[in-house]
Amino acid sequence: MILSFTNLEKHTTALSAQATSPPPPRPVPAARGQQGFANQPHQASPLPPFPEETTMGRSCCHGQAAGGGASKPAGGGIDARFRSYLCTTNLDLVAITVVLACYHAHTALASEEGDHNAAEGGHDEQTEEQILAEEHRETYAVLFPWFSEIIGVFVYYFLSRYLHAIPYTAIMFLVGAAIGYSIQRVDVNAVTFSASTWITIEGEVILLVFLPGLLYLDSYNIDVHLFLSSFSQLLTFAFPMVLAGTSLTALVACYVFPYNWSFDLSMTFGAILAATDPVAVSVLLNELGAPPRLKMHISGESLLNDGSAVVFYHIFALRFLAEMGIDGVGENIDWAEGFRLFFRLALGGMCIGIAFGIGLIIVLHNLNRRLSGEDAVVQVVATITTAYLSFFTSEILAGCSGIIAVVFCGVSVKAFGETLYNDSHLSRHFWEITEYLLNTLLFTLAGCVWGNMLSFDTFNGMGAEGSDWGYLFLLYVLITAIRFFLMFAFYPVTSRIGIGTTWREAVFMSYGGLRGAVGIALALSLHAEVYHITSAEDVSDELRTEYREYTATLFGMVGGIALLTLIINGPTAGPLLKKLGLITPTETREKVVENYRQHMISFVLKEYVQLLTEPRFHDVDLNVVRDHIPFFSDVTYESFMAAVRKHKKSTPESAYVKPHLKNVIPYLYEQEGREYLAEESDDDKPKDPPSPRPLRRAQLLKLRRQSVRSIRRTTGNRETVFNRETIFDLRARYDKKAVQEERLVFIKILRSAYFKQIDHGELESRGFIIHSLLQSLNYAEDAASRGLPLSDWNAVEVASDSLARPAETILRRLFRFKKNARRGKFSIGSDLDFFIVQMKVLQCLSFIHAHQRARQVFKEEFSKAGNENVLTPAEKIVLDECDEQIELADEVLGNLPEADVCIVKSHYVCQILLNRAAYYFTKLKKHGLMSEREAGEFCEQIEEWLFHTAECREVVHSDQMSTERKNDRLSIIPDIEDLLDSRTVQAKNGEEKITSSSPQRHLSDTEQEALKKMEAEREAAPNV
Repeated sequence: MILSFTNLEKHTTALSAQATSPPPPRPVPAARGQQGFANQPHQASPLPPFPEETTMGRSCCHGQAAGGGASKPAGGGIDARFRSYLCTTNLDLVAITVVLACYHAHTALASEEGDHNAAEGGHDEQTEEQILAEEHRETYAVLFPWFSEIIGVFVYYFLSRYLHAIPYTAIMFLVGAAIGYSIQRVDVNAVTFSASTWITIEGEVILLVFLPGLLYLDSYNIDVHLFLSSFSQLLTFAFPMVLAGTSLTALVACYVFPYNWSFDLSMTFGAILAATDPVAVSVLLNELGAPPRLKMHISGESLLNDGSAVVFYHIFALRFLAEMGIDGVGENIDWAEGFRLFFRLALGGMCIGIAFGIGLIIVLHNLNRRLSGEDAVVQVVATITTAYLSFFTSEILAGCSGIIAVVFCGVSVKAFGETLYNDSHLSRHFWEITEYLLNTLLFTLAGCVWGNMLSFDTFNGMGAEGSDWGYLFLLYVLITAIRFFLMFAFYPVTSRIGIGTTWREAVFMSYGGLRGAVGIALALSLHAEVYHITSAEDVSDELRTEYREYTATLFGMVGGIALLTLIINGPTAGPLLKKLGLITPTETREKVVENYRQHMISFVLKEYVQLLTEPRFHDVDLNVVRDHIPFFSDVTYESFMAAVRKHKKSTPESAYVKPHLKNVIPYLYEQEGREYLAEESDDDKPKDPPSPRPLRRAQLLKLRRQSVRSIRRTTGNRETVFNRETIFDLRARYDKKAVQEERLVFIKILRSAYFKQIDHGELESRGFIIHSLLQSLNYAEDAASRGLPLSDWNAVEVASDSLARPAETILRRLFRFKKNARRGKFSIGSDLDFFIVQMKVLQCLSFIHAHQRARQVFKEEFSKAGNENVLTPAEKIVLDECDEQIELADEVLGNLPEADVCIVKSHYVCQILLNRAAYYFTKLKKHGLMSEREAGEFCEQIEEWLFHTAECREVVHSDQMSTERKNDRLSIIPDIEDLLDSRTVQAKNGEEKITSSSPQRHLSDTEQEALKKMEAEREAAPNV
């Protein structure tokens, strides 16, 4: 009989529980294995099947009916098909059996080895504390990388807000240095204990973990056309210049430094410093909109430099390790062997990378289900797997250059496989996250090792001697001079081949040659490898100390150079780029950017006209909008009316609604009004009334305080959400299941309407409002699944009474106190009251608009046969419940102070328009029509305007007209009746009747019959 999968799983769980059961506390770790799975008694026969199993064997275990045949998998996903395949072939049982057998054998061998070591008494050499420390070391090793990442989050926030010019990686290096310095200086804690594990990691592991993830994205981002066009230049930068730079830096290390380094160690040091890292400079070039040729020179040179530098590093590192005289360590390579090894590393890595790239292209081509999200995820998995496998195959298995393999793999995929991605944004975002995580961890780890070296009192690496710091700054000056010398020595060649270069670009490339990730990884690898080799017992103490000091000093210099180039060259590269005139926009480009700005104003103006057609924004005053959106001050009467005509032309006649212009036209027609009034006599000229103040400030604050108390008292009732029942008229044919399903559909449409408001900039994607609205839908969905009616406004009140509002109120209060304390103002109470009223107004507006939108979509797209005039009883019940919720929210909105509601609406319109302006520039940047610098300047300005709009507490703005003055201005405008909205909406019995100056559409006979049928159903079956 086939062994039951469920029984086997239980059997496996039981055995695993016995194998992992905690042993009695003993100081000898080998004793733990004696109580493991290996010593459990072997069962002679398989476990009996469950009584309920039939001859079908495992069918019931895989979710199939006991009495039916083999059914098809329920879903069409990968995991469903995979489970079906395992079910039909029994491969899962085979796999579990193999795993159990291997685990049994491994545990038995570990137990025997532990007993043997215990018999020899080897454990007596270690104390119990040392044994426990070794046992916890692997566990605590997990802490350091994630501690580094969370520190990186705070560092990024601080730099992006206050010190944008300082490179992020430089600060993370200093953070790591502080951690490393504290390892030997403070008491042991979890962070230092975890960091001490990472600083002794093996060198090959460092290269295998960090380099593939850091290099693949850089190689994939290359412009293939420019890369091929400038390949001859890049080869010149990468190989002759790198070899010359390595040699000159080695001369400095041999004859300037007093460390008695050998020639091979000096050449290794020169090869490490020859690898450039353009991360900070590349970000700067993208932000400032540098020419594509300069970006190609920087990024392309860096990628090939890394490959050639690593090739030279491997050759001279082997010669240096051979100097130690330890058998099997290093290799004494002669010059002929060195050239052969060079070409093997370079050409072999290139061929391996291209082969893996072709394989990845084939995989991407076969994962061709563009509508499947699973295929897109697997494509991303394939890219990162190929990057790391190509590096491992080339570096470890084939003995070639892993860096060159990854570079050519990425370039090959970019050239032929870029269009094969189902979701290119997913892949790019994944690699950007990977690069950020690896850069953060690598620079923190490098700083940790560097700081740990500085913490020793005796000379070990950099030490505490001032002369070492002097040599570090001297080295910085000399390698900068060497790079300038080499760049201009090869300038006659590089300016005539490929895509050419100018002397200005040569100056910037010389100054922008930062050292970073690859150099640090190589120095870490060499230091870790020497530390591991000299840890053997047969190595003398003198040899161990000598070579550890060599590599420690080398890493100290490399880390110091990386830090200096990041904190000196990185921030000053931008001003140098501007000084050289490499990013100075031409007159034509300035005209293009200004043209984009004018188109943005037209776009936002059209959106403003669209908002004015909505009844919720009829009382929005243009003067408030102009105060918070400065570019609206350039809007004239002619440009605004052009936007109105454009809106009318782009809107179908049946759907066109005239915008409400009574609060707009008087401000735009002001000049003509003044000329008209100037013709009147002084006696007949109407006097301008003072600024409108319908309520004194004290009265407004009193009304606001009363509204806040009412809001705080209205906390919602969970009983009405989950215990309210629908009353059905038994005379009509109502299906409760149909009503329940229609409610769930409506809630899904409502959720989509909220997210659509977020996409359109009408609702912030974070904060209290969206939290309470989405939480209310969760409550409403739960209630609807139980057959209860729609009651999501009460659910909003319940959600508002959760921890979200108190938490945000406290935070706002703290920030407000900080701001007012700085200004010497302490109007916390009134600001907090306005904040609460503002939140309630915005909550009501978003709620009502989302329900109106969901109601329209439900009628047009989800009603019976797509005919919105023919509703089933279930659909009619859901729509009536929606109208009831709208009325509840509208009632709450009507009880708030009118002045506060009006100003909040005006600020709300400003927020929507500014968000749409930012979206316009973001879209231009996404399509490559604007550089990051150009779009960033506009977006930063818009962000500032949004902040001032949110902080505004003025109920009446300056130069705001009264209603009488607006009517006077409107009276002098010719044909004003054609401009103003004459549309009125009357609601009766939940049915919309529209009277408008636009032509009415006559109902057909079918529609009239449907309308009569609805009236008859309403009379026969009362509402809920």
